[in-house]
Amino acid sequence: MSTGGSFAKSRSQLRTHFGDSMQDMKIWLSYVAYPVTTAVYFERALRKICRTTTVGPPLPADLIDRWQLQNMKLPLGEQDISTGFTPDMAEILGTIPSSEHPDLYLWIESVGGHYPRNLDKLACPKVCYLIDSHLNLEMHLKWAQQFDRVFIAQREYLPAFREKGCQVHWLPLACDPGIHRSHPLNKSIEIGFVGGVFQGSRRAELLKMLSEHLTVHYERCFWEDMARVFSASKIVFNEAVRNDLNMRIFEVMSTGSLLLTDLAKNSGQDILFRDGEDCAVYRDNEIVDVARFYLENQALREQIAARGQRLVHNAHTYGHRVEDLLSVALGGKPDTFSAEELRERSLVGVPPVDDGVHDSACISTARRSFVIPVLDMSPASEYNVTTLLHDLEGVEGDVIVVFNGQEVAEQLKGHPRIDRYAIMKQNIGVARAWNLGLEMAATPTVFIMNADLHVERAAIDSLEQALHSLPDAACVGPQGSFVNFTLTKDYLYFDKGTFDKPRQVDAVSGFFFALKLEHFNARLIRFENGFTPCYFEEWDLGLQIKQAGLKSYVVPTTAYDHHWSGTIRALREISFYECSETAGEILLRNRALFLNKWRGIAGRDNDRGLLESGFPAYVADRAQALVAEGCLDDAGRLLSEAAQHCEEDARMAALRRFVDIQACKSNNTLQGTGQSHDEVHA
Repeated sequence: MSTGGSFAKSRSQLRTHFGDSMQDMKIWLSYVAYPVTTAVYFERALRKICRTTTVGPPLPADLIDRWQLQNMKLPLGEQDISTGFTPDMAEILGTIPSSEHPDLYLWIESVGGHYPRNLDKLACPKVCYLIDSHLNLEMHLKWAQQFDRVFIAQREYLPAFREKGCQVHWLPLACDPGIHRSHPLNKSIEIGFVGGVFQGSRRAELLKMLSEHLTVHYERCFWEDMARVFSASKIVFNEAVRNDLNMRIFEVMSTGSLLLTDLAKNSGQDILFRDGEDCAVYRDNEIVDVARFYLENQALREQIAARGQRLVHNAHTYGHRVEDLLSVALGGKPDTFSAEELRERSLVGVPPVDDGVHDSACISTARRSFVIPVLDMSPASEYNVTTLLHDLEGVEGDVIVVFNGQEVAEQLKGHPRIDRYAIMKQNIGVARAWNLGLEMAATPTVFIMNADLHVERAAIDSLEQALHSLPDAACVGPQGSFVNFTLTKDYLYFDKGTFDKPRQVDAVSGFFFALKLEHFNARLIRFENGFTPCYFEEWDLGLQIKQAGLKSYVVPTTAYDHHWSGTIRALREISFYECSETAGEILLRNRALFLNKWRGIAGRDNDRGLLESGFPAYVADRAQALVAEGCLDDAGRLLSEAAQHCEEDARMAALRRFVDIQACKSNNTLQGTGQSHDEVHA
């Protein structure tokens, strides 16, 4: 599911409803006025996008001591419309011009006892945001009946509200990057904590366990002071009360310090954030060991903390929450984002967690490697390994040669352009040689080259640029095809000079291609050794890449030359290991292996689509482009010819029906005017 599209749509609906400027939208925000309550963050976000009027009472002075708020260091003010704790909304509306009445009334849980009366007199939608349902569920269930829509911070309680007939939506807490930001401070605190601690509580016991082995800094502070404590801490401790997904989770991560937290079950936390990737999760009896591990591993700690910060800034700010709430309350969006959708949004632009791991395997100072299997001197071609090594002179990169026999190795192993080599006593086949070359490679990009290839730098540069710019590219080459995997034949082959832009294909030809080593290592992609000595390696690789969610492309370049089967045509039989077979025998054997392997995989995965070619989509794209250009006859011929070779997909069928309809209309018009078809097109 594409979350970005639905969010953009809901925002567009809001603008349609309220005009180009959402500043015209009037929100009444109701809460008890004190500067460190959650509603203040909503107010800050709302004032950036619409006309916001706060409504409610000031904080009673006696609560400052009772709630230990002496360190707020922020002024106590009053709301725009100051009221008592149980204001009569009918009376308030009577004192306000009707033109200033709200488009939305939003009540946010703040201080107990704040329950406005006569909410039904408000003509606008009325919504509430309930935060502490894990503590105040019965009261919440009763109070929620006053509102058109209910938003709750604790996902676990959605069923309870639905049982009461509420239109309820999950809206987790968040961070405010303007307040919960990273301060440039030395991380002098081992374990930091900001929050309430009550004697005898689980939280107090956990902090005691930590302090007996490590240095713990605890402080009761707010806003900027809180962000400074977090920023100065190597690790910040958190504990959930009754499995609540609390504010501290988002606030700590926003400052870029490592969050050490327990798992709030049923809260959505385990979907939003992953242990060891975005934060650190402890079990009570292991909390000291987990904390000590991350204190001793600074690089890993900072990597996880930085990733967590990017995730919360991507999808978990109060700006995000306000827009999601308004999109549901006023914009027609059916529901707020799910935990899975929030996870997807948070990962936009964030590299996979294993990127650094696999990059670290690229220890060579070169940026690319060339892997060349060599069996002989390619007697059926004017090109051989010596001419290819000459082509690579002056081209930056590690040259890795796998000699599939000792005779040629003795002649060439000292060649100055060869950086690394391996010598096989027997021919181990091309797939095994490629795999050995990959294991020897230590660069981000690896080129696989037949020994009888002639190549120019321009071709190398074209493939490398495409490999690192095309979406999800794992493998690119100058030739490749769409494949009928069931009948083991090509639907369409892209030969040299026959296409003018990159095309995603089912498989790339194996005589010359480039691959991303990080993808192959991360997805455990390797060439199938069972196809020794040759045939079907490329198609098998294409399916492995597809199975991994990656893509293969052909890239237009003519700066190379290659003759097919340069070695095979020169041999009556191919020797490998202790075997010797003709090319025909190898082809038959490997075809059976290929079909059995991939039919079995598709069957186990219940994904027959794995063996479906990209050819129908390619045909549909081409036909649609022809239709857009007005070339209906060409589009019809293309679709008809393709349908003889592959099963029509939905787009092909729809386009063919459209072309047929347009042709009928055209013929009817011609008959009505007395003109022939040829006269119209002349």
